[in-house]
Amino acid sequence: MRRHVLLLIACAFVAGGAFAQEAQPGADRSKAVQLTQITIEGKQITGDDLLVRKSGTTYVSLPALARALGASVVSEGPVAVLSIPAAPEVPCGEAAAALRLSDPYRKAAVRIPDEIETLRALATKPGALIPAASFDSIDHQISEADFHAKTDADKSVSYALSHANSTLAIMYYKLRRGVPSEYAKHNELDSELCAIDSMWALRVGRLSGKEMCSVLQSREKESEEKASH
Repeated sequence: MRRHVLLLIACAFVAGGAFAQEAQPGADRSKAVQLTQITIEGKQITGDDLLVRKSGTTYVSLPALARALGASVVSEGPVAVLSIPAAPEVPCGEAAAALRLSDPYRKAAVRIPDEIETLRALATKPGALIPAASFDSIDHQISEADFHAKTDADKSVSYALSHANSTLAIMYYKLRRGVPSEYAKHNELDSELCAIDSMWALRVGRLSGKEMCSVLQSREKESEEKASH
């Protein structure tokens, strides 16, 4: 089975978060950061495939979107249809078990990603002051949750959360010391991806195997190599 998405839906995709970013009413558009890249499942959309409007909305070209989604495009008169392959079947047996998080660990760690993202929102505000104890507190929560880790997936998420928090702390202190933003925020995207991937894994109880966080990708690769030997 394949899902069909009308061009009108595709054109509504705009960047920010996943695909969309609308300028907020009353926002200072002169300070808005112009989007130059969107990554979907590890595939980048850049350059002429992104059209930035003065309103602050960024549109993605249909061919580029199709390539990123692994879809095919068929034109039917004034309408284009994206045909997206159905999601692969959920792994079973040992493969599924390797991706599953334990309930005790989920319960212990489920609030940690939200706390990291709350600190991130503060860290990116000019002049914001964050006590060092805030980052230490999250580290302590990660360590306490580790006592409940039972599966490899639990441990992978723990590493990802630790990476997200420590990278965010480094970024914040660099900004406080006057390091230019483009250098201080060098690894912020990966930090945010690790927090978000961990958040969803903790909510649904399993890793998908398609995470974009570098730590989770590395752990998955290690697991695959161990399984092949």
